[in-house]
Amino acid sequence: MKQALLILSALVISSVATIQLIVFPNFQDMVLFPARQLELEVLASGAIDLLSEELQELPKEQRGAYLDQVRTEFGFILSIQPFDRRSFSYDDQVELEKGETLGDPLTDSVYKIIDTEELLVFVNTDTRPSHLVSKAQRYTMGTFFVLQNRFKQSPESDWPAIVQSLSTAFKYPVSLAEINELEYGEQHITALKEGELMSVSTEYSEFIGYPADIIMQRIGNSDKAIILGPVTDSLKTPMNFVFSMYYLIFGLFLLIPIVIWLLPAWCSMRALKDATSLFGQGRFETRAKFYRFSQLNHLSQTYNTMAEKIQRLISSHKNLTNAVSHELRTPIARIEFNVELLRNSSSNAYQLKQLDHIESSLNELNSLVSEMLTYARFNRETPKLEFETAELNHWLEQELKPWRTNNPEKDIVLLENEACTATFERFYMSRAFSNLVRNAIAYGRSSIRISHHETPSDWQLWVEDDGDGIELDHRKKVFAPFYRQDESRNRQTGGTGLGLSIVQQIMDWHEGSASVSSSSLGGACFILSWPKQSPQWVKGLEKK
Repeated sequence: MKQALLILSALVISSVATIQLIVFPNFQDMVLFPARQLELEVLASGAIDLLSEELQELPKEQRGAYLDQVRTEFGFILSIQPFDRRSFSYDDQVELEKGETLGDPLTDSVYKIIDTEELLVFVNTDTRPSHLVSKAQRYTMGTFFVLQNRFKQSPESDWPAIVQSLSTAFKYPVSLAEINELEYGEQHITALKEGELMSVSTEYSEFIGYPADIIMQRIGNSDKAIILGPVTDSLKTPMNFVFSMYYLIFGLFLLIPIVIWLLPAWCSMRALKDATSLFGQGRFETRAKFYRFSQLNHLSQTYNTMAEKIQRLISSHKNLTNAVSHELRTPIARIEFNVELLRNSSSNAYQLKQLDHIESSLNELNSLVSEMLTYARFNRETPKLEFETAELNHWLEQELKPWRTNNPEKDIVLLENEACTATFERFYMSRAFSNLVRNAIAYGRSSIRISHHETPSDWQLWVEDDGDGIELDHRKKVFAPFYRQDESRNRQTGGTGLGLSIVQQIMDWHEGSASVSSSSLGGACFILSWPKQSPQWVKGLEKK
C-alpha cells in the first residue's frame, strides 16, 4: 500500500508540473488572453470611441492640448502615439484600420486609430484616489463627460437620436430614462438628481472584477438620465467558458494520474470477478491474473491460494468417492457369493433368516455404491445431452406404469391437465422424476399425486405425498449430498442421501431448479422447474 501511495503521489506531482509548465502557458495564449482582450475592449468601448471622434474633428496640433484638458475627467491614462504598424501583428493592424477597438492584456492598454498616423491609447490604471470614486465610476467617468457635452450641445428632442447613433460605438446597452420612472431606492434617486454618478451592482457585478452592471447620471438639469449597461452581460458567456475550461483542464489533469493509479486495481477486480464466476461454474482450475502496480495483487494471491486448496479438496473428494465405490464392489460381490454358498449348504431356519438380513444389507450397500458412482460421474463431467420434445401427459403415464405395478398398495394418481408439450433430456429427466417418485413412495403413507404445470417462462413437474413433510429449515438442505433429516427414518426407508443431490444436478443441466414445499396432501411437494427458452436445449434441437 505504501508503494501504491508513493506512485500516486509521484503521478500527481508530475501532473501538476505538466499543468504549470505546458498546459497553463497554452491556456493563457489560447483561452485566457482572448477573453481578457474582449473584457478590455468591452469596458473601454464607448469612452475611447467618443474621445477619438472628438480628436478627429481637431487639427493635429490641437489634439495634445485637448487631451490634456480632458485627461483628468477620464479614469485611464490617455496618450496619443504614432501608428507604428511594426508594433502590431497583421491581424491587429487589420482590426485597427477597420476602426475597431483593440485591447492588449499584456500592457493593460486599449488602442483606437485616430487617423493613418496616430493612435489614441487608453492605459487601464487608476488616476484618482480610490476613496473618491468607485472602480465602476472610474471606468465610465470619461464616457459620461463626453456624453454630457454632446447632450448639452443638442436640443432635448434630439437626444433619442443621439442615443440611437451611439449603439454602434458601445459594446453594451446605452439608453435614456425618466428619473422619476426608475425603480431604485430613494437614496439612489436623490444622488442621481444631484448629478452624481450612480452605479447599481447585480449578482454578476464581481464576476469579471468589474463591480457594477449599470451606471447612470442625470443629464444636466433635465429630468432624464443616461444609462450605461448592463456592462457585464456580453462578458458572461466568454468568461463562463474561460472558467469552465480552466476547471475542466485542471480537474482532468488531476484525474488522469488517479485513473492511471486505479486502472491496475480495476483490472485486478475484473480478473477476480471473472475468475470467481468461472470457479462458480465448476472450472476449478481458473486463477486470477496479476497486474503490475495493482494494489489488489495480494487479494488475487489470496484468492488463488484459496482456489488451489478448494480444487485439491474437491479432487481428493472425487478420487475418494470413486475409489471407495469401486473398491467396495469386489468385497460385496465376494460376500454375496459366500451368502449363496451358505444358503445352499444350510437348512437351519435361524441361519437362513440371518442370511436374509445379510442379503438385505448387501442390497442396501449395493444401492449406496451405485448412487455414489452415479453422483461422482455426474460431478466429474457433464454427459452429452440429447434434448427432445414430448407430451407430458403421455410421458408421465409411461413413467408411472412400473411404479404402480411394483407398489400396488400406493395410490399413485396422475392429474392430467390440458395437453402440454415440453422439451427436456428424456433419459436424465426420467432419472430425476424416478428419484422423486421413489422418495414419495418411501416417505408417503398411501397417496401420491403427480401433476405438471406450464407458466409463460417455464415447465414444472410436481410430486406430492401424504407423509410427514419436510420442515422449513431443512428444505434447502435436503438437496445436499448425504444429508438426512431423520437418521432413523432413513434407515427404515433405505435412503442413501444422494437421490435428491442427483436430481439437483440433472436440473442444473437443464438450467432449471429443484425445490420442495408443503403439499395439500399433508406431506412434501417436490417441484422440478426448467425454462422454455434455455439456449442449451435450443442449440441441441437445431443440431437435429
